[in-house]
Amino acid sequence: MDWLDHDEHAHRRKFSRRPVQLPAKLRVGSVEVSAMTENISPGGAFFNVALPPAATEVVASIGLPHGRDLLVHAKGRWRRQTPPGVGIEFETFLQGLPESETRSLAR
Repeated sequence: MDWLDHDEHAHRRKFSRRPVQLPAKLRVGSVEVSAMTENISPGGAFFNVALPPAATEVVASIGLPHGRDLLVHAKGRWRRQTPPGVGIEFETFLQGLPESETRSLAR
Protein backbone atom coordinates (compact mmCIF):
# COMPACT_ATOMS: atom_id res chain seq x y z
CA MET A 1 0.00 0.00 0.00
CA ASP A 2 1.55 3.30 -1.14
CA TRP A 3 0.74 6.14 1.29
CA LEU A 4 3.21 8.61 -0.23
CA ASP A 5 1.93 11.73 -1.97
CA HIS A 6 3.53 12.31 -5.34
CA ASP A 7 2.40 15.84 -6.20
CA GLU A 8 3.56 19.42 -5.68
CA HIS A 9 1.33 19.95 -2.60
CA ALA A 10 2.55 16.96 -0.57
CA HIS A 11 4.83 19.07 1.61
CA ARG A 12 1.79 21.02 2.93
CA ARG A 13 -0.16 17.99 4.10
CA LYS A 14 -0.14 16.55 7.60
CA PHE A 15 -1.15 13.10 6.26
CA SER A 16 -0.46 11.34 2.97
CA ARG A 17 -3.46 10.57 0.77
CA ARG A 18 -4.42 7.30 -0.88
CA PRO A 19 -6.41 7.19 -4.14
CA VAL A 20 -9.65 5.22 -3.73
CA GLN A 21 -13.09 4.76 -5.30
CA LEU A 22 -15.46 4.42 -2.35
CA PRO A 23 -19.17 5.31 -2.34
CA ALA A 24 -20.20 7.94 0.20
CA LYS A 25 -23.22 9.87 1.47
CA LEU A 26 -22.73 13.46 2.62
CA ARG A 27 -25.31 15.15 4.79
CA VAL A 28 -25.53 18.93 4.95
CA GLY A 29 -28.36 19.93 7.28
CA SER A 30 -31.36 17.87 6.21
CA VAL A 31 -30.03 17.27 2.67
CA GLU A 32 -28.18 14.05 1.82
CA VAL A 33 -26.24 13.64 -1.42
CA SER A 34 -24.38 10.70 -2.93
CA ALA A 35 -20.69 11.11 -3.70
CA MET A 36 -17.63 9.13 -4.72
CA THR A 37 -14.52 9.30 -2.52
CA GLU A 38 -11.53 10.17 -4.74
CA ASN A 39 -8.83 9.97 -2.07
CA ILE A 40 -8.60 9.48 1.69
CA SER A 41 -6.10 9.89 4.51
CA PRO A 42 -6.24 9.57 8.30
CA GLY A 43 -7.12 13.29 8.42
CA GLY A 44 -9.68 13.73 5.66
CA ALA A 45 -10.99 12.87 2.22
CA PHE A 46 -11.83 14.34 -1.17
CA PHE A 47 -15.21 13.66 -2.79
CA ASN A 48 -16.46 14.01 -6.34
CA VAL A 49 -19.63 15.98 -5.54
CA ALA A 50 -21.18 19.42 -5.85
CA LEU A 51 -22.26 20.81 -2.47
CA PRO A 52 -24.12 24.06 -1.81
CA PRO A 53 -21.66 27.00 -1.51
CA ALA A 54 -22.77 27.70 2.08
CA ALA A 55 -21.98 24.13 3.21
CA THR A 56 -19.06 24.31 5.63
CA GLU A 57 -19.75 21.25 7.78
CA VAL A 58 -20.89 17.78 6.75
CA VAL A 59 -21.57 14.37 8.21
CA ALA A 60 -20.00 11.85 5.85
CA SER A 61 -20.66 8.14 5.65
CA ILE A 62 -17.94 6.48 3.56
CA GLY A 63 -18.49 2.90 2.42
CA LEU A 64 -15.37 0.94 3.31
CA PRO A 65 -14.47 -2.51 1.99
CA HIS A 66 -16.00 -5.53 3.71
CA GLY A 67 -19.33 -3.78 4.32
CA ARG A 68 -18.25 -1.34 7.01
CA ASP A 69 -18.90 2.42 6.91
CA LEU A 70 -16.81 5.25 8.29
CA LEU A 71 -19.07 7.90 9.83
CA VAL A 72 -17.47 11.29 10.53
CA HIS A 73 -18.31 14.91 11.23
CA ALA A 74 -16.07 17.07 9.04
CA LYS A 75 -15.32 20.60 7.86
CA GLY A 76 -15.07 21.58 4.20
CA ARG A 77 -11.54 22.82 3.46
CA TRP A 78 -11.47 23.42 -0.30
CA ARG A 79 -13.52 23.00 -3.46
CA ARG A 80 -12.81 22.13 -7.07
CA GLN A 81 -15.10 23.56 -9.73
CA THR A 82 -14.46 21.23 -12.69
CA PRO A 83 -15.20 18.45 -12.19
CA PRO A 84 -16.96 19.42 -8.96
CA GLY A 85 -15.46 18.20 -5.72
CA VAL A 86 -14.88 19.03 -2.07
CA GLY A 87 -12.02 18.29 0.32
CA ILE A 88 -12.95 17.73 3.95
CA GLU A 89 -11.02 17.52 7.19
CA PHE A 90 -12.24 14.91 9.68
CA GLU A 91 -13.23 16.46 13.01
CA THR A 92 -15.05 13.74 14.98
CA PHE A 93 -15.46 10.04 14.31
CA LEU A 94 -19.11 9.18 15.01
CA GLN A 95 -19.24 5.40 15.16
CA GLY A 96 -21.70 4.27 17.79
CA LEU A 97 -23.57 7.58 18.17
CA PRO A 98 -27.34 7.53 17.62
CA GLU A 99 -28.51 9.11 14.35
CA SER A 100 -30.46 11.74 16.32
CA GLU A 101 -27.15 13.08 17.68
CA THR A 102 -25.32 13.04 14.34
CA ARG A 103 -28.17 14.80 12.53
CA SER A 104 -27.55 18.11 14.34
CA LEU A 105 -23.82 18.20 13.48
CA ALA A 106 -24.03 19.03 9.74
CA ARG A 107 -24.92 22.60 8.86
